[in-house]
Amino acid sequence: MKSGLERLKEIVTQSAFYRSPNYSVNVSFKDLFKPVGGLLAYNSLVQELTEEIALSPYEILEKLTPEFQRSNQKWTKNMQQCFVENLLCGCETKVQLYDVKGRGGELDDSLILDGLQRLTAIAAFHSGEFAVFDELYWEYLKSGGIFPRLNLIVNIYQFDSDIEACRFYIQMNKGITHSEADLETAYCFMRKHGEKV
Repeated sequence: MKSGLERLKEIVTQSAFYRSPNYSVNVSFKDLFKPVGGLLAYNSLVQELTEEIALSPYEILEKLTPEFQRSNQKWTKNMQQCFVENLLCGCETKVQLYDVKGRGGELDDSLILDGLQRLTAIAAFHSGEFAVFDELYWEYLKSGGIFPRLNLIVNIYQFDSDIEACRFYIQMNKGITHSEADLETAYCFMRKHGEKV
């Protein structure tokens, strides 16, 4: 029989939070949805598509969202606005992407693992859906040079499969930021692939 400390060590080392990203980079807030230097640098297929037909920030997020993610309509406009205002004031935030080794493993086929609500808030701001600090819209701010050091931290994890990424997603969010209803999409994904939930 394992001691309490041995069991704790086993639990901790198997936890999603114990795993470190394979790669971490700062991505410019200003260039987040541009074909070069933003999120698209980590998904070559979506990058090429954006260069061909100029996808909107929302269309980019849709292409980068895996099947197991919950809806990206969880935050109200007020929550999105407050989040973007906090970013502009220097609040740091992270976004987690993932890549699957079997699809090439070059970190150029990455999808969103965590941070969809944050990215959706930034997409809404970039799309002119709300002003920050009562009057400042993205269109006005984007050319003002106030963003030279405003970055998002993007961590990229590498998994053996989408199923492994989905397990990580469930463990990372269950009982914390996601309700059981929020996780239903992930559970359905697992069942669809013959996995226990």
